[in-house]
Amino acid sequence: MATVPAAFMAPEVAAGRPSSFAADVYSLAVLLLHTATGRLPFGDGPPPVLAYRALHNRPELPDLPGELGEVVAAALAASPTDRPTAAELCRTLIPAGQDPERAPDPLPGRVVAALAVRTQAIADLEIADADADADADGHGDGHADDRDPADADAHEPPHPATQAALPPAPAPSTPDAAARPTRRRVLSGLLTGAAGAALGVSGTRAWSGLTRADSRTGPSAAGSGSGTSPRVPGMPPAALWRLDDPTARIRLLPVSSADHCLMTRGDGLYGHDLRTGKEVWQLPAGGGTPPVQVHGDRFLTATREGLSLCSMRDGRTQWLQRSEHLARVLAADGAAAWLLMGDGSPTGGYLLAAFDLEHRKELWRTPLPSGFGNAQLATAVGPETVVVEVQAPQQMFRDVTAVRTLAIAGFERSSGRMLWNRSYPDVHGGPASVVDPAGGGRLFLLSGGRAHAYDLKTGTRLWESQALVAGTNAPPFYSGGTLYLTDDGTGPIVAVDPDTGRTLWEQTLTENLTWNMLGSMTASASGRTLYLATLHQVTATGLPSGKRLWQTGLAGVVAREPFQLAAVPGTLLVARPSAVVALPAD
Repeated sequence: MATVPAAFMAPEVAAGRPSSFAADVYSLAVLLLHTATGRLPFGDGPPPVLAYRALHNRPELPDLPGELGEVVAAALAASPTDRPTAAELCRTLIPAGQDPERAPDPLPGRVVAALAVRTQAIADLEIADADADADADGHGDGHADDRDPADADAHEPPHPATQAALPPAPAPSTPDAAARPTRRRVLSGLLTGAAGAALGVSGTRAWSGLTRADSRTGPSAAGSGSGTSPRVPGMPPAALWRLDDPTARIRLLPVSSADHCLMTRGDGLYGHDLRTGKEVWQLPAGGGTPPVQVHGDRFLTATREGLSLCSMRDGRTQWLQRSEHLARVLAADGAAAWLLMGDGSPTGGYLLAAFDLEHRKELWRTPLPSGFGNAQLATAVGPETVVVEVQAPQQMFRDVTAVRTLAIAGFERSSGRMLWNRSYPDVHGGPASVVDPAGGGRLFLLSGGRAHAYDLKTGTRLWESQALVAGTNAPPFYSGGTLYLTDDGTGPIVAVDPDTGRTLWEQTLTENLTWNMLGSMTASASGRTLYLATLHQVTATGLPSGKRLWQTGLAGVVAREPFQLAAVPGTLLVARPSAVVALPAD
């Protein structure tokens, strides 16, 4: 009770009687009044004086509109039985026209991060107490008895509000006190689950210490799928592990297997165990060209010597195909890869080459149009067509007013014959297009404040979206037969039917965004969740409903650019240049 400000404490609690949901309603009413007016209902003074006023005086409710004043006055009633229930309070305060049965909005990422800082402090105390208890009791494992003198009544049931937020407790299998969580452990575990990826720098150690008395919630259990859902609706899942880089040079790569993931840190390429985050191997980064994943838990990378096929498990080179003209690995699909090659001419032209990975031989090569090759290229591979697109120069990503001409060409997959070469003017600056190469192929791009779809085979425009999209957008994202767009302000995330351009749903964000705060989107491996990165938080949205599931921040790091995201089977990787966190995903 000493940690609760006296002015916010219900009078029956101040008098020593048991707390209840009604006491929480009273505290909320004090908070509402203080937020609206800057005043407290019974003024200032020592706790006994405030308790006396709460029991005998009427609260002062200046400058509150009629209905809100009535609600707050009722919630500040001296008798708990005279106060409205939480449900009645919600029905009264909910905005007109809003569904009172809908799930509550997730906490903003900054709030979750702030909770995480407190979580870490509590976790450190818990671990220190457990170690001290182990030393006192002569147990070397540090958890034979997790109770401390402050938790002598740990056998008592938790507060009703806490119990409502916790999962059902398992039946005790032994009378050992280690099987019974202390009150601080209950609080720590709840906040850790709420904070999710927003744990502090030593979050991995804290998480292990908090969950060692219940192996079902530990990192290994979460990694196997038992921890993929938040314990409380609207809360993010608890982090599996966290890796910090004091040099702040981390870049996630969309390359992973069932057990390993890849990232760069400065000039090095690193393989990490996906279950623990532990580094297992290191290679030179390959001249800055990103590796490309191929089947069989392997990846391709362009080195100074040529084309290298490496194992994702240990980083070892399985074979090296020497080539002095190899510039970059563009894409891979099945047993074939597509490479960017210099033609060796004085003019410095470039070629697109197809390479058979099984027989280690080149299948064909064909000249790229003028303007391709000396810029960053995006390559999409379909059953019959390979589509190569010239991406926007990096400096255009920072120019909110910029427009550009998008150059894109299609090649026959089997022979390399160029099928078409087109350009699209007035496309939004930055990453503003995405290709669906299936069938004849479609191009989705952002231009003139709207999304547009084109048939790549004929060049015909198929539709123009209903939804408005400003020039300050994140890259469009195509997944599972749906196109996803984002905008600045408070969002929204817009789901668009790729066949008609019709808006399927919109989801606003609680974060007010400006043009440089929007990051990329990705979907879980199952296709059931869409993740969006912004400057301060990561938002998870359920598919296909469009319902926001949770959002979270990352404590202990400076936000200078949007989060990096990489979805791998069962896991979502969230990164800043200085830290990577793994979250369980559906």
